[in-house]
Amino acid sequence: MALKLALPTLDKRKMALAQARFRAWWDGAAFDEAAALAVIEAAANDAGGVDAELFAAPPPPEDPRLDALQRIWGKGRVGPGDAAGEGALPAALNLSATATLGVFGPGLAAPVLAMAQTHLGEIRVFEWREETLPLLRHGLAALDKRVTVAGVDLETFTAPAEAFDGAVSFDDFVFADNIQRVALQIARGLKAKGAALIETYCAAPGPDIAAAFASAFREPQLRPRAALAAVLEEAGLRVDADEDVAEAHVALAREAFRTLGDALRGEGALTPVAARELAWEVEAWRVRVKLLQARRIERRRFTVTKR
Repeated sequence: MALKLALPTLDKRKMALAQARFRAWWDGAAFDEAAALAVIEAAANDAGGVDAELFAAPPPPEDPRLDALQRIWGKGRVGPGDAAGEGALPAALNLSATATLGVFGPGLAAPVLAMAQTHLGEIRVFEWREETLPLLRHGLAALDKRVTVAGVDLETFTAPAEAFDGAVSFDDFVFADNIQRVALQIARGLKAKGAALIETYCAAPGPDIAAAFASAFREPQLRPRAALAAVLEEAGLRVDADEDVAEAHVALAREAFRTLGDALRGEGALTPVAARELAWEVEAWRVRVKLLQARRIERRRFTVTKR
């Protein structure tokens, strides 16, 4: 019978200290062991600590499309947004510190990180974009004790029953063929009297819409505002508020494009594929902003409560 030998215990602080000593040697700098130890101990007391520094998973391979999107919208984003606005969403749902928040369709990590700054309870993320999932998971890895990420199919997923005290949905209704099912799953996931914020585009279908979403991850499936409100009501979600947030949405988009030149100069060169993706995104958004300003497309935020 073969003996099972115990694996040696890793002293992670010593390993970190050895790395710091090597970096100093490589840079030709004097090594201050006491200062290095102080930095390591401080890291150990932070979330993740030395474990995160030494053993964090490497980021997924760079994706040209996601590189282009983040050059426009900022690190951890696939569309317009800002941390202040996203951080205010949990408070708008009146969630307690121990409440569970469901987040549907954030794309990448920035919106979730913003909400995690103001909501200290559990956050369960459901993302339908296969392309963004690896980077989304990597971006939220430091919060793995209270943030979970699941990949879902918009047309077939089943939400966990009564799992959330509140929920936020970003554009799930824009790209789902069966919006009735999406509404039912949000209702299923909410606890009794739980509330959700649903951000979405609304419009009467027409051939002019497609060009505004030419760079999207899926084909858009827009419906008029009244039709979407009726679907939410039929799913057992009472519509408490229906806000027009197009002006703020367009302002965020314009600011991103205004600073795009600086963003491109401040980082490494774009690959030819990423440059093509960026050009497509810019052109699609030029059309989208025009349609938003003409009210051909609306940007709405529904506040709903489970009956």
